[in-house]
Amino acid sequence: MQRHNLFIITGAGRGFGRAIAEAVKDSEISKQPTTIVLVGRDSASLDQAAGTLTGSTVKSKSIANADFSDLSTVQQVILPGIKKIVEDVQANGTPITNVYLINNAGSTGDLSKKAADYEADDVQSYYNVNVVSFISLVSAIVNLFRKPQSSDETPFPPDLSVVNISSLLAVKAFPNWGLYASGKAARDMFLQVLAAEHKDGSVKTLSYAPGPLDNDMQLQCRETLGDAEQKQIYTTMAEQGKLVKMEESAKKLLVLLSDNKYDSGAHIDFYD
Repeated sequence: MQRHNLFIITGAGRGFGRAIAEAVKDSEISKQPTTIVLVGRDSASLDQAAGTLTGSTVKSKSIANADFSDLSTVQQVILPGIKKIVEDVQANGTPITNVYLINNAGSTGDLSKKAADYEADDVQSYYNVNVVSFISLVSAIVNLFRKPQSSDETPFPPDLSVVNISSLLAVKAFPNWGLYASGKAARDMFLQVLAAEHKDGSVKTLSYAPGPLDNDMQLQCRETLGDAEQKQIYTTMAEQGKLVKMEESAKKLLVLLSDNKYDSGAHIDFYD
């Protein structure tokens, strides 16, 4: 049976999410039929991105209005959208054989604050966006693609890979990153648990730290980070052109997925 890849990328309208989508189009994987689903908030940026991703073997779809601060988003917006796209692909007689969920959407939180400064509302809102919604989406996708198949569907479930865009901060502590670092660590561990629950390889997980990217989020860090030493390090890296280009990091992620040699549950850094 011919392979058909389905990539679901959150936060895909701009920044690293869009860079990942571009890398998918240019990867070895996309030499086989591939559908890219761009998930994000802004329909205009998603549609614009989708328009650049169509090729001979690649089609792109978008799911807009995905606001991860709203805990109903997964069940009411994203999941129905994915189900419809899957149904359309299957209706064309091309069963999906490989699914990649790439969780890129996220935020830094208030980097001016230290651990002692957080209020309950700060913690709750940050974790809703970056941890609760993440776990909800991963759980929903695993359930969708691992459930028993009916006789009129593909006779076997597709291989499923779940990727968390992680950070060095998930494994190494630095001042002022309390919410961000603990959120990334929680996401890493959740995927380790998921890997342990699927030792048969039916679900494979990866936490990928893309390095200090040359993007708007890194600019925000340099402008708002409360720790002077780190701010100077990042500023120097930016001035000397030592920040990681998004397209280079995205390409490395796609090579990892294409080679498929990593251990499920692994945390891999761009510099590894």
